[in-house]
Amino acid sequence: MSHSNLNAFCLTFNPSLQKAVAENEQRAILGKAPMLCTLDAAYGEGSAVLWIIPQLHDLCATVGAKTKLDDIQLKQLAQMIRNEFGNYKATELMLFFWRLKGGHYGEFYGSVDIQRIMRALRWKFSEERVKVIDDYNGQLEDRERIERAKNALKPDEIDALRKRLQQEGKI
Repeated sequence: MSHSNLNAFCLTFNPSLQKAVAENEQRAILGKAPMLCTLDAAYGEGSAVLWIIPQLHDLCATVGAKTKLDDIQLKQLAQMIRNEFGNYKATELMLFFWRLKGGHYGEFYGSVDIQRIMRALRWKFSEERVKVIDDYNGQLEDRERIERAKNALKPDEIDALRKRLQQEGKI
């Protein structure tokens, strides 16, 4: 494991970047940031968990709950996130944490709740993520359809081609 490279990644993708990431939802979800599983592959097993923990610390420090997660709970939650969402990009999780801190997925009543965080990530954020991906894919299909229409023969061109092929005895 290259700790210096992981440290550089963690410094670049630190919690203070969440606001900037959240300003472009499509880029956060469709961009080229590495997935959690890629962090582990590139920097060694457990690297994604080491990156997630400061994101969780920031969450705990930001929300108004009286009871925060202790170090064991933080590590377990980071492991749960890595295990279940290893194919999510770092920027996607940063977008999720920004929204979670802002109350987008509800409030924390008295304590930061692991199950509430996992439910929000699993159901609400994942649904938003799929919608962005589907919308983008639909836009691509629309562009391809328009491009095909631009290159398609016009009715008068079809008639001229049909006449020429008939004259040549090909149809």
